Amino acid sequence: MITAQLSSKLTSANTLLTFLVVALHSNMQQIYPLTLITDMAVPTFFCISAFLYFQNWQPTRAFYLKKLNSRFHSLFIPYIFYNVLFYIYYIIKIYVLHIPVTKNIPTAPLDAILCILGSVPDGPLWFIRALLFFVLLAPLFGLIIRAHRLAIIPMVIAGIVISRYFYYDTFPHWITCFSIGCFFALYQNEVTNMFNQHCPSWVRNIIINRLFLLACLALCCLFFYQVYMQSLPYYLFRIAAPIWFLCFYYKSDPMPASVVRIAHPYTFYAFGIHVLFIWNINGILTRFFPTNIFFEFLIQFLSTIILIYLSGLLLKRIACIWALFTGFRS
Repeated sequence: MITAQLSSKLTSANTLLTFLVVALHSNMQQIYPLTLITDMAVPTFFCISAFLYFQNWQPTRAFYLKKLNSRFHSLFIPYIFYNVLFYIYYIIKIYVLHIPVTKNIPTAPLDAILCILGSVPDGPLWFIRALLFFVLLAPLFGLIIRAHRLAIIPMVIAGIVISRYFYYDTFPHWITCFSIGCFFALYQNEVTNMFNQHCPSWVRNIIINRLFLLACLALCCLFFYQVYMQSLPYYLFRIAAPIWFLCFYYKSDPMPASVVRIAHPYTFYAFGIHVLFIWNINGILTRFFPTNIFFEFLIQFLSTIILIYLSGLLLKRIACIWALFTGFRS
Protein backbone atom coordinates (compact mmCIF):
# COMPACT_ATOMS: atom_id res chain seq x y z
CA MET A 1 0.00 0.00 0.00
CA ILE A 2 1.32 3.44 -0.95
CA THR A 3 0.79 5.76 2.01
CA ALA A 4 1.09 9.54 1.73
CA GLN A 5 4.47 9.38 3.46
CA LEU A 6 5.76 6.65 1.15
CA SER A 7 4.44 8.49 -1.90
CA SER A 8 6.32 11.60 -0.79
CA LYS A 9 9.52 9.62 -0.32
CA LEU A 10 9.23 7.93 -3.72
CA THR A 11 8.65 11.31 -5.36
CA SER A 12 11.75 12.64 -3.63
CA ALA A 13 13.74 9.55 -4.62
CA ASN A 14 12.62 9.87 -8.23
CA THR A 15 13.85 13.47 -8.28
CA LEU A 16 17.23 12.59 -6.79
CA LEU A 17 17.69 9.64 -9.17
CA THR A 18 16.93 11.89 -12.15
CA PHE A 19 19.66 14.27 -11.02
CA LEU A 20 22.01 11.27 -10.79
CA VAL A 21 21.14 10.16 -14.35
CA VAL A 22 21.90 13.64 -15.70
CA ALA A 23 25.15 13.64 -13.70
CA LEU A 24 26.03 10.19 -15.07
CA HIS A 25 25.84 11.36 -18.69
CA SER A 26 27.49 14.70 -17.89
CA ASN A 27 30.46 12.71 -16.59
CA MET A 28 31.80 12.09 -20.10
CA GLN A 29 35.41 11.74 -18.95
CA GLN A 30 34.47 8.96 -16.51
CA ILE A 31 35.48 10.43 -13.16
CA TYR A 32 35.36 7.05 -11.49
CA PRO A 33 34.10 7.77 -7.92
CA LEU A 34 31.34 9.90 -9.44
CA THR A 35 30.46 7.10 -11.85
CA LEU A 36 30.02 4.72 -8.92
CA ILE A 37 27.52 7.03 -7.25
CA THR A 38 25.54 7.81 -10.39
CA ASP A 39 25.47 4.15 -11.46
CA MET A 40 23.13 3.47 -8.54
CA ALA A 41 20.36 5.38 -10.31
CA VAL A 42 19.30 2.90 -13.01
CA PRO A 43 18.98 -0.25 -10.84
CA THR A 44 17.11 1.75 -8.22
CA PHE A 45 14.75 3.13 -10.87
CA PHE A 46 14.02 -0.43 -12.03
CA CYS A 47 13.42 -1.63 -8.49
CA ILE A 48 11.02 1.24 -7.75
CA SER A 49 9.22 0.72 -11.08
CA ALA A 50 8.57 -2.93 -10.26
CA PHE A 51 7.54 -1.99 -6.72
CA LEU A 52 4.95 0.46 -8.06
CA TYR A 53 3.68 -1.98 -10.69
CA PHE A 54 2.88 -4.65 -8.10
CA GLN A 55 1.01 -2.39 -5.70
CA ASN A 56 -2.42 -4.04 -5.19
CA TRP A 57 -1.44 -6.54 -7.87
CA GLN A 58 -4.01 -9.06 -9.07
CA PRO A 59 -3.17 -11.99 -11.36
CA THR A 60 -6.12 -11.27 -13.62
CA ARG A 61 -6.52 -10.45 -17.30
CA ALA A 62 -8.33 -7.20 -16.43
CA PHE A 63 -5.52 -5.96 -14.19
CA TYR A 64 -2.89 -6.87 -16.81
CA LEU A 65 -4.75 -5.04 -19.60
CA LYS A 66 -5.25 -2.01 -17.35
CA LYS A 67 -1.50 -1.86 -16.69
CA LEU A 68 -0.71 -2.31 -20.38
CA ASN A 69 -3.00 0.57 -21.28
CA SER A 70 -1.48 2.79 -18.59
CA ARG A 71 2.13 2.01 -19.58
CA PHE A 72 1.30 2.42 -23.27
CA HIS A 73 0.50 6.07 -22.62
CA SER A 74 3.14 6.77 -19.98
CA LEU A 75 6.04 4.80 -21.55
CA PHE A 76 5.55 3.65 -25.15
CA ILE A 77 4.13 6.87 -26.64
CA PRO A 78 6.85 9.13 -25.16
CA TYR A 79 9.48 6.51 -26.05
CA ILE A 80 8.49 6.78 -29.74
CA PHE A 81 8.02 10.54 -29.51
CA TYR A 82 11.52 11.21 -28.15
CA ASN A 83 13.20 8.88 -30.62
CA VAL A 84 11.35 10.45 -33.57
CA LEU A 85 12.37 13.87 -32.26
CA PHE A 86 16.02 12.82 -31.99
CA TYR A 87 15.86 11.10 -35.39
CA ILE A 88 14.72 14.37 -37.00
CA TYR A 89 17.51 16.18 -35.13
CA TYR A 90 20.11 13.82 -36.61
CA ILE A 91 18.66 14.02 -40.13
CA ILE A 92 18.85 17.82 -40.00
CA LYS A 93 22.35 17.69 -38.58
CA ILE A 94 23.62 15.23 -41.23
CA TYR A 95 21.80 16.25 -44.41
CA VAL A 96 21.01 19.94 -43.85
CA LEU A 97 23.87 21.20 -41.71
CA HIS A 98 26.35 18.57 -43.04
CA ILE A 99 27.76 17.88 -39.59
CA PRO A 100 29.17 14.34 -39.17
CA VAL A 101 27.81 12.20 -36.34
CA THR A 102 28.98 8.96 -34.77
CA LYS A 103 25.59 7.24 -34.83
CA ASN A 104 24.36 5.21 -37.81
CA ILE A 105 21.11 6.95 -38.80
CA PRO A 106 19.45 5.18 -41.77
CA THR A 107 17.04 6.88 -44.17
CA ALA A 108 15.34 3.82 -45.74
CA PRO A 109 11.79 3.66 -44.28
CA LEU A 110 12.00 0.18 -42.74
CA ASP A 111 15.50 0.78 -41.35
CA ALA A 112 14.38 4.12 -39.94
CA ILE A 113 11.45 2.48 -38.12
CA LEU A 114 13.75 -0.21 -36.67
CA CYS A 115 16.20 2.50 -35.68
CA ILE A 116 13.50 4.38 -33.78
CA LEU A 117 12.09 1.24 -32.14
CA GLY A 118 15.60 0.29 -31.04
CA SER A 119 16.15 3.73 -29.46
CA VAL A 120 19.26 4.39 -31.53
CA PRO A 121 18.61 8.17 -31.78
CA ASP A 122 17.98 8.71 -28.04
CA GLY A 123 20.31 6.14 -26.49
CA PRO A 124 19.44 6.60 -22.78
CA LEU A 125 15.84 5.58 -23.51
CA TRP A 126 16.99 1.96 -23.56
CA PHE A 127 15.82 2.24 -19.95
CA ILE A 128 12.21 2.70 -21.08
CA ARG A 129 12.58 -0.13 -23.61
CA ALA A 130 13.61 -2.43 -20.76
CA LEU A 131 10.62 -1.24 -18.72
CA LEU A 132 8.29 -2.04 -21.62
CA PHE A 133 9.60 -5.61 -21.74
CA PHE A 134 9.09 -5.85 -17.99
CA VAL A 135 5.47 -4.68 -18.29
CA LEU A 136 4.82 -7.41 -20.86
CA LEU A 137 6.33 -10.13 -18.65
CA ALA A 138 5.41 -8.76 -15.21
CA PRO A 139 2.74 -11.40 -14.41
CA LEU A 140 5.45 -14.09 -14.54
CA PHE A 141 7.43 -12.26 -11.86
CA GLY A 142 4.32 -11.86 -9.71
CA LEU A 143 3.15 -15.46 -10.01
CA ILE A 144 6.57 -16.92 -9.21
CA ILE A 145 7.38 -14.67 -6.25
CA ARG A 146 3.85 -14.73 -4.80
CA ALA A 147 3.89 -18.54 -4.84
CA HIS A 148 6.40 -18.42 -1.98
CA ARG A 149 8.46 -15.63 -0.50
CA LEU A 150 11.62 -17.74 -0.74
CA ALA A 151 11.18 -17.85 -4.52
CA ILE A 152 13.05 -14.53 -4.55
CA ILE A 153 16.29 -16.44 -3.87
CA PRO A 154 16.33 -18.53 -7.09
CA MET A 155 14.96 -15.51 -8.99
CA VAL A 156 17.91 -13.40 -7.86
CA ILE A 157 20.41 -16.16 -8.59
CA ALA A 158 18.90 -16.79 -12.03
CA GLY A 159 18.95 -13.05 -12.73
CA ILE A 160 22.63 -12.82 -11.83
CA VAL A 161 23.51 -15.76 -14.09
CA ILE A 162 21.42 -14.41 -16.99
CA SER A 163 23.01 -10.97 -16.65
CA ARG A 164 26.37 -12.43 -17.61
CA TYR A 165 25.07 -13.11 -21.14
CA PHE A 166 23.32 -9.79 -21.80
CA TYR A 167 24.66 -6.25 -21.98
CA TYR A 168 23.55 -3.59 -19.50
CA ASP A 169 21.08 -1.91 -21.91
CA THR A 170 18.84 -4.99 -22.21
CA PHE A 171 15.91 -6.16 -20.10
CA PRO A 172 17.42 -9.58 -19.11
CA HIS A 173 20.43 -7.85 -17.53
CA TRP A 174 18.14 -6.32 -14.90
CA ILE A 175 15.85 -9.24 -14.05
CA THR A 176 17.31 -9.26 -10.53
CA CYS A 177 16.31 -5.62 -9.85
CA PHE A 178 12.79 -6.19 -11.17
CA SER A 179 12.52 -9.29 -8.96
CA ILE A 180 13.62 -7.36 -5.86
CA GLY A 181 11.08 -4.60 -6.56
CA CYS A 182 8.34 -7.19 -7.03
CA PHE A 183 9.28 -8.91 -3.77
CA PHE A 184 9.23 -5.63 -1.81
CA ALA A 185 5.74 -4.86 -3.17
CA LEU A 186 4.17 -8.28 -2.58
CA TYR A 187 5.69 -8.70 0.90
CA GLN A 188 5.85 -5.05 1.90
CA ASN A 189 4.43 -5.47 5.40
CA GLU A 190 6.51 -8.57 6.17
CA VAL A 191 9.72 -6.91 5.02
CA THR A 192 9.01 -3.74 7.02
CA ASN A 193 8.15 -5.68 10.19
CA MET A 194 11.21 -7.90 9.84
CA PHE A 195 13.44 -4.88 9.33
CA ASN A 196 12.01 -3.05 12.36
CA GLN A 197 11.57 -5.96 14.78
CA HIS A 198 14.14 -8.61 13.99
CA CYS A 199 17.07 -6.72 12.49
CA PRO A 200 19.42 -5.54 15.27
CA SER A 201 19.52 -1.77 15.66
CA TRP A 202 23.27 -1.64 15.02
CA VAL A 203 22.74 -3.43 11.67
CA ARG A 204 19.97 -0.99 10.71
CA ASN A 205 22.21 1.92 11.60
CA ILE A 206 25.06 0.58 9.47
CA ILE A 207 22.76 0.03 6.49
CA ILE A 208 21.21 3.47 6.78
CA ASN A 209 24.35 5.36 7.72
CA ARG A 210 25.87 7.28 4.84
CA LEU A 211 29.33 6.14 5.86
CA PHE A 212 28.33 2.60 4.87
CA LEU A 213 27.75 3.76 1.32
CA LEU A 214 31.06 5.63 1.25
CA ALA A 215 32.87 2.50 2.46
CA CYS A 216 31.25 0.41 -0.30
CA LEU A 217 32.23 2.99 -2.90
CA ALA A 218 35.81 3.05 -1.62
CA LEU A 219 36.04 -0.75 -1.85
CA CYS A 220 34.69 -0.70 -5.38
CA CYS A 221 37.23 1.95 -6.31
CA LEU A 222 40.03 -0.18 -4.94
CA PHE A 223 39.11 -3.57 -6.37
CA PHE A 224 36.83 -3.14 -9.39
CA TYR A 225 38.23 -0.17 -11.28
CA GLN A 226 39.85 -2.20 -14.05
CA VAL A 227 36.95 -4.57 -14.70
CA TYR A 228 34.11 -2.03 -14.32
CA MET A 229 30.75 -2.41 -16.03
CA GLN A 230 30.50 -6.05 -17.09
CA SER A 231 32.22 -7.56 -14.04
CA LEU A 232 30.25 -9.72 -11.60
CA PRO A 233 31.43 -7.81 -8.48
CA TYR A 234 30.35 -4.52 -9.99
CA TYR A 235 27.00 -5.98 -11.03
CA LEU A 236 26.46 -7.19 -7.46
CA PHE A 237 27.26 -3.69 -6.25
CA ARG A 238 24.65 -2.23 -8.62
CA ILE A 239 21.87 -4.65 -7.66
CA ALA A 240 22.61 -4.07 -3.96
CA ALA A 241 22.34 -0.31 -4.47
CA PRO A 242 18.50 -0.23 -4.58
CA ILE A 243 18.28 -2.10 -1.27
CA TRP A 244 20.57 0.37 0.46
CA PHE A 245 18.94 3.33 -1.27
CA LEU A 246 15.42 2.31 -0.21
CA CYS A 247 16.53 1.56 3.35
CA PHE A 248 18.20 4.96 3.48
CA TYR A 249 15.04 6.69 2.26
CA TYR A 250 12.99 4.70 4.75
CA LYS A 251 14.62 6.64 7.59
CA SER A 252 15.61 9.92 5.95
CA ASP A 253 14.95 12.24 3.05
CA PRO A 254 18.09 13.90 1.62
CA MET A 255 16.24 16.00 -0.96
CA PRO A 256 14.81 19.29 0.37
CA ALA A 257 11.05 19.47 -0.15
CA SER A 258 11.37 22.82 -1.93
CA VAL A 259 13.75 21.32 -4.52
CA VAL A 260 11.46 18.31 -5.06
CA ARG A 261 8.43 20.56 -5.51
CA ILE A 262 10.20 22.56 -8.23
CA ALA A 263 12.11 19.78 -9.98
CA HIS A 264 9.77 16.78 -9.92
CA PRO A 265 7.37 17.97 -12.68
CA TYR A 266 10.37 18.00 -15.03
CA THR A 267 11.91 14.61 -14.18
CA PHE A 268 10.52 12.58 -17.09
CA TYR A 269 11.23 15.42 -19.50
CA ALA A 270 14.77 15.62 -18.12
CA PHE A 271 15.27 11.91 -18.63
CA GLY A 272 14.20 12.05 -22.26
CA ILE A 273 15.91 15.25 -23.39
CA HIS A 274 19.03 15.73 -21.24
CA VAL A 275 21.56 14.08 -23.56
CA LEU A 276 20.67 16.51 -26.35
CA PHE A 277 21.73 19.42 -24.15
CA ILE A 278 24.80 17.58 -22.85
CA TRP A 279 26.10 16.76 -26.34
CA ASN A 280 25.83 20.36 -27.52
CA ILE A 281 27.24 21.84 -24.30
CA ASN A 282 30.16 19.40 -24.52
CA GLY A 283 30.82 20.42 -28.11
CA ILE A 284 31.05 24.07 -27.06
CA LEU A 285 33.25 23.33 -24.05
CA THR A 286 35.75 21.13 -25.91
CA ARG A 287 35.99 23.59 -28.79
CA PHE A 288 36.22 26.92 -27.01
CA PHE A 289 36.91 26.26 -23.34
CA PRO A 290 39.30 23.32 -22.87
CA THR A 291 39.70 22.77 -19.16
CA ASN A 292 40.04 20.06 -16.50
CA ILE A 293 37.54 17.22 -16.30
CA PHE A 294 35.99 18.25 -12.97
CA PHE A 295 35.21 21.78 -14.16
CA GLU A 296 33.90 20.38 -17.45
CA PHE A 297 31.56 18.04 -15.57
CA LEU A 298 30.21 20.81 -13.34
CA ILE A 299 29.57 23.14 -16.28
CA GLN A 300 27.82 20.39 -18.28
CA PHE A 301 25.71 19.22 -15.37
CA LEU A 302 24.60 22.65 -14.12
CA SER A 303 24.04 24.01 -17.64
CA THR A 304 21.93 20.98 -18.56
CA ILE A 305 19.77 21.31 -15.44
CA ILE A 306 19.20 25.02 -16.16
CA LEU A 307 18.35 24.37 -19.83
CA ILE A 308 15.94 21.59 -18.88
CA TYR A 309 14.13 23.89 -16.46
CA LEU A 310 13.97 26.90 -18.80
CA SER A 311 12.91 24.88 -21.86
CA GLY A 312 10.36 23.06 -19.71
CA LEU A 313 8.84 26.37 -18.63
CA LEU A 314 8.34 27.30 -22.27
CA LEU A 315 6.93 23.92 -23.30
CA LYS A 316 4.44 23.91 -20.42
CA ARG A 317 2.67 26.80 -22.13
CA ILE A 318 1.39 24.29 -24.74
CA ALA A 319 -0.41 21.63 -22.70
CA CYS A 320 -0.73 18.96 -25.42
CA ILE A 321 2.98 19.20 -26.33
CA TRP A 322 4.05 19.13 -22.70
CA ALA A 323 1.91 16.02 -22.18
CA LEU A 324 3.92 14.21 -24.86
CA PHE A 325 7.23 15.30 -23.33
CA THR A 326 6.18 14.09 -19.87
CA GLY A 327 4.41 10.87 -20.81
CA PHE A 328 0.99 12.35 -19.91
CA ARG A 329 2.05 12.81 -16.30
CA SER A 330 0.38 15.60 -14.38
